[in-house]
Amino acid sequence: MNVYPVEQKLVPFNGADLLGIKANDGKVYVGVRWVCDGIGLREGQRNNQLTKIQTDLALKQGVRKIILPTKSGEQEVTVMELDFLPLWVAKINPNTVEGEVQDKLIQYQLKAKDVLAAAFIHNGFNYEDLSPELKAIFAVDKKMQQIDTRLEHLENHTTIDYGQQRQLKKAGNAKVIGLLGGKRAAAYKDSSLRHRVYSALWNDYQDYFGINSYNNTYTKDFSRGLPYVQHWTPPNNLLREIEEFNGQRLF
Repeated sequence: MNVYPVEQKLVPFNGADLLGIKANDGKVYVGVRWVCDGIGLREGQRNNQLTKIQTDLALKQGVRKIILPTKSGEQEVTVMELDFLPLWVAKINPNTVEGEVQDKLIQYQLKAKDVLAAAFIHNGFNYEDLSPELKAIFAVDKKMQQIDTRLEHLENHTTIDYGQQRQLKKAGNAKVIGLLGGKRAAAYKDSSLRHRVYSALWNDYQDYFGINSYNNTYTKDFSRGLPYVQHWTPPNNLLREIEEFNGQRLF
């Protein structure tokens, strides 16, 4: 069936305009570019979304190309069925954007469909009116979101394993030994000074990651933990003490 617009309008939402189109097939569509621009996605992010919605097994079922009349002539526009809009924006991870864009994305996830529906379908959205196929898509997506939430919770609340603890400890030992001038250096052989350097390292580490022991590093922070240790620099007073101590013992 050749789909063409019978009604189109710009619908104000969250400080921007959404292009809504009612087509001859009785369905309401939304212009994809207008959604991306309204959220505040950059050009690269917008192009990435255009690719995703046309390759995603579920979303591509709701994507169409519609020819719109414009002042400069006919223009082909990528649109999406309104019923697929919540599924699409729900798949955009808020953690991939920041600041105001993240806030706008969440608003689009929560409210954009209802605003467009109100502009064209005055009785609003009714889940029970959806086809069995579309209901199944929503059910699967909801299940995937629940799984993603559980995984994110585990990552945010699980601490590193014994092997990762050993890696951190090994990195810390290498850092302190290097700072003290090696195991043969006078600074290293002084147990008091050596202890204070170790304490300074791990105290700074614990303060930075908000934990009470490096052994309790969260799994999500481990990839940042090793570089932190490797690039750590002690306070200036400790550095001067190490230099002076080694210098005194050299003569």
